[in-house]
Amino acid sequence: DIKYQDRLSTNFIELASDRCRFGKKIVMAADERPRVRVEETIKIKIGEAKNLPSSSGRNCFCKVSLDNEQIFRTTTVEKSHSPFFGEEFQFDIPRDFGVLSFQIHETDLFGFRKDQAIGKVIIRRSELHTHNGLDKWHPILPVDTEPEAQGKIRVRLKLQDAYVNKTCYYKLHVKVIEAMDLHACQSSGTSDTFASVKLINYTTKNRPEVKRTKVRKKTLNPTFDEEFNFSLWDNDLSSYCVNIELCNANMIGDTFMGKVTIPLQSLDLSSSHEAWYMLSEREGRHSGNKADLGSLRLKINYVEDWVFPSRSYDQLRKLIVNSIDCNPINSSPAAVLGRIVKDKVDAAKSLVKIFLHYDKVVDFLRCVAENEIRHTSDPNTLFRGNSLASKAIDEFMKIYGQHYLHYTLNGIIDEIIEDKKPCEIDPSKLKDSESLESNLSNLQGYVERCFVAITCSAIHCPPLMCELFRYIKEAALRRFPDVEDICFTSVSGFIFLRFFAPALLNPRLFQMRADHGEPLTCRTLTLISKSIQNLGNLGCVQSMKETYMETLNSMFLNDTHISAVKNFLDFISSPHEYNENSGMPVVLKEGIMIKRAQGRRKKFGVKPFRKRYFLLTTEELSYAKEKGSETLCQIPKEDILAVERVEYEAFKMKLMFQIIQPNRPLYVLANNSVEERDWIYLLKKICQKNPNRLEMYHPGAFDEKKNSWLCCGKAQEVIVGCTQVTSISEADSPDTTMHIKVDVDRELEKVYTLFVNKIEELQNLREEVASSLQKVSDFQLYARNELQIELTSLNDIVEFCHRHLTEHEDNRTFSRSGSFASRSGTPVCDTFGIGDLKVR
Repeated sequence: DIKYQDRLSTNFIELASDRCRFGKKIVMAADERPRVRVEETIKIKIGEAKNLPSSSGRNCFCKVSLDNEQIFRTTTVEKSHSPFFGEEFQFDIPRDFGVLSFQIHETDLFGFRKDQAIGKVIIRRSELHTHNGLDKWHPILPVDTEPEAQGKIRVRLKLQDAYVNKTCYYKLHVKVIEAMDLHACQSSGTSDTFASVKLINYTTKNRPEVKRTKVRKKTLNPTFDEEFNFSLWDNDLSSYCVNIELCNANMIGDTFMGKVTIPLQSLDLSSSHEAWYMLSEREGRHSGNKADLGSLRLKINYVEDWVFPSRSYDQLRKLIVNSIDCNPINSSPAAVLGRIVKDKVDAAKSLVKIFLHYDKVVDFLRCVAENEIRHTSDPNTLFRGNSLASKAIDEFMKIYGQHYLHYTLNGIIDEIIEDKKPCEIDPSKLKDSESLESNLSNLQGYVERCFVAITCSAIHCPPLMCELFRYIKEAALRRFPDVEDICFTSVSGFIFLRFFAPALLNPRLFQMRADHGEPLTCRTLTLISKSIQNLGNLGCVQSMKETYMETLNSMFLNDTHISAVKNFLDFISSPHEYNENSGMPVVLKEGIMIKRAQGRRKKFGVKPFRKRYFLLTTEELSYAKEKGSETLCQIPKEDILAVERVEYEAFKMKLMFQIIQPNRPLYVLANNSVEERDWIYLLKKICQKNPNRLEMYHPGAFDEKKNSWLCCGKAQEVIVGCTQVTSISEADSPDTTMHIKVDVDRELEKVYTLFVNKIEELQNLREEVASSLQKVSDFQLYARNELQIELTSLNDIVEFCHRHLTEHEDNRTFSRSGSFASRSGTPVCDTFGIGDLKVR
């Protein structure tokens, strides 16, 4: 059994952590308690920087890293000492980490030199809880040559009695077993690592004896298996601690990689104690940095979902799914959730995914949309507020319409980014070398291309979106029969203003680009988005604050273009036969990765590793030298027999995975752990229903010099594997939509969390409804029925919250049993304040 308890404010990792994949934690009680998954998510909003050094008046961007692995980069802000980024993103934590870092970089205006780091903000995992939910300024620290500590070390300690001349003392055995996920200090991507061990006595000033392991070369996961003995003449263990430092051996000078300090008082050393410990920095590393490098505004939200077995959510599942049968819908549990939460997006995301899972999403969206239309008096404000209906439909389009969006706009967006044509039409921002007429012509061409791509894509609009738009149009016509064009504006407010225009403005937000474009490209996309938005308004521009847009608008806000928009809107909101077998291959993922050459190596040298542009569709995986160039290899989905990770020892590289084909595997190196997980998940989904899918595979590589597999020693290259292939579950799914898998238990846990965080408001609302019900006359049947339904919903919600809260407390109490106090270097099973009502 795996017994793993999560922690936030400690540097300890339980021994079983290396058996938990994709950053997911498992809590399994020995007394047959339910198996619980702990899913962690971090949401980050990067606001702005201020008071950067005067020498940094160039283009600036912010890079976000887990330990030393980049996971996000903002767009570049031009010529500013106080750049405003205003970007946010979130990700599921794919692995254990020690440091979340934000580095401010500047780039040369002309591209003559490499990006230069201005400074950084460091937030340790153990400190996340102190920043959770706070919008605050963080001082920017200098960037030094010493790497941030990352990784973990496995240590065994044992204390024995010993005697010398009838004098009793303690003998401490310290065994340094192994380390994992260390920082790469060398250009080869590895390190030459050794560990130094000291026994420190706080009560004496004597210099402690230092003992060293041998150097383990060219690895990030060194195995030491060396034991050292220390004598303790003082019976008071509270004055002793074990200090272990990892360093990279270098002829010029050793590089510090991290340390762990283990107080002996906190351990039960009557028997052997073995554990994993997170590596930490030197004390006071940044405390002496007095340079004023400015500050960075950040808001960080850490979300931890304890996902119980599916049966734990049966009552809540029934309440949510049956909401569509409540009449009126406004009294249902789903509607109650939308009313009590301030941020409707969180509620909308979970509700849409739950109803998608049970194939009732259109019914749910139709109910909430019709309810909002019924309670709207001004057609100009229809779906313009922060309502559950508008946010839920937004989220549905983002999930269900993602492939349609990519198919429609990906080509033109790629062309805009690659062409880098100037399109600025604001005279105040025009450069000396640019012509307003030429820029306007470039921009007009791009807007026309986007307009044609959108209006000609109606046949490919997903059927559920068309069905939803039809319901919205019909409900709007019933509510506002005399309002001109209401049948168009009720739909265009979603498909243009909330779907196509935002995607053009920020392609990365809709997974159409892996990174931000240059400032020139971002400005072009902004201008195109404004034009498409004006077309979506059917030419009804309220006020022209940006006078420089008048000329461009006059080119498109005419009868021809408006008529084409209306035809498009009419088609996607009318019942028609949808051809699901149109033969349109859907792009699932694309991006640059590094591949190892296939086939047998040449007589001299080794197989090279080269960067390639990979493209995965519903039909095949292909790669080319770069995007748009000739395809070098195409692998039909029928030939993808399995997709698995590769052992580190095979190539001495992390993030390597293999795509197994009939003749040979293709070895690919991902850019980071988030990308690795996404690629593996999607490729596994592609081959999941392959009738020729393998049951066994080789986790190692075939050594052509020894003519054998490194993992099992078998001599034939084409032979049955030695390890069973891994399966995928809903919980392994990254945040992607592939027709469309939902971790429904996790979404139900999120709904529970939203409810339980507002439990006082729910109870107050229940009292108000009960009081109102007593005052309603028996003759007011409709009002009485509505209040009775709402009261029943509230009673059921509160009852479930109390029952499930008890489950949480029982499991967390069990998790904390036998644990020690929270302190550095001490094993702690559960130090996050989860005993409180709020668990997010």
